[in-house]
Amino acid sequence: LEEIPWPIQDSGNILKQGYLEKRSREPSFFGSEWHKRWCVLTQRNFLYYANEKSKQPKGSFPIEHYQAHLDSQLRKDSRKKCCFQLLCPGKRSYEFAAPSPAEAQDWVEQIQFLLKDLSSLTIPCDEDEEE
Repeated sequence: LEEIPWPIQDSGNILKQGYLEKRSREPSFFGSEWHKRWCVLTQRNFLYYANEKSKQPKGSFPIEHYQAHLDSQLRKDSRKKCCFQLLCPGKRSYEFAAPSPAEAQDWVEQIQFLLKDLSSLTIPCDEDEEE
């Protein structure tokens, strides 16, 4: 059995990738820390790396059941219109800041489009098939 090559950039299932600032889970003495991360959205997962040359992700999670939305409350500085959140009931939430408001909007739209696609893959089986 072949091991899946990291980074996933080599396989053709990347929907979006680029640098985002990710808010760390543990707030420091100075408040929340934002770290620049190379983020990759695939058809099933969201992965983040230290940089685009990193082989192993610093973290990843299945994107299914998450919701994405813009959130200008996450920051108080000039980048507040660049922020978005990924939320899932009962799971960790993730907060990101994109390089621009348009880029943040694009990430949210890509994720929402993917999630709608994933939910439509579930075929309801209670409908009677017509012959």
